Amino acid sequence: MDEFTPQTGGVEVKEGHEASDLNIRGIIVSAVGLAVAGFLSFLLMKGFLVLLAWADPKIFPQPPLTAAQSQLLEQREARPAPQPGEAQRALLAPDRAEEEARLQRTFPVPRLQYDDVRELNMFRASEDQWLDSSGQDAAGNVHVPVEEAMKAIADHGLPAVSGPFVEPTLPTAVPMVPAPERK
Repeated sequence: MDEFTPQTGGVEVKEGHEASDLNIRGIIVSAVGLAVAGFLSFLLMKGFLVLLAWADPKIFPQPPLTAAQSQLLEQREARPAPQPGEAQRALLAPDRAEEEARLQRTFPVPRLQYDDVRELNMFRASEDQWLDSSGQDAAGNVHVPVEEAMKAIADHGLPAVSGPFVEPTLPTAVPMVPAPERK
């Protein structure tokens, strides 16, 4: 320890302990160097791809358009640019069936929902309507409103179980072996 020379000059160092573990200047220089190197790498790769495409167009061929894609491209070029908010009005327009048919031809299934909140609210409303109604399905199963079923169980109790009560048995994967006795 007699020959110990601290890196910081030794004024605030006690017995081989350095007061600062971080060098802010080094961190900033490293971050700037990393950003510059990343940007240069991006430019190098972009230039390489442009050079490849220019030198040999067969490397990046354009796939041929399908008939539906060609028709869609012609329609897009023929109509004027949409005004702000026109896309939202088109989705809610009465000619939704035509729009849906066009999307069916253009994009593969599955597609995203138009208005997921509205569709979820419609689903919840249909489920609430089914829970509040009574009826019988094709298999003969009967359903009654939830409130009515709870009132019937509260008034009359649960029906009696038919047959004797048999306790459930659980299968055992490993036979039970008693532990050895301690001496």
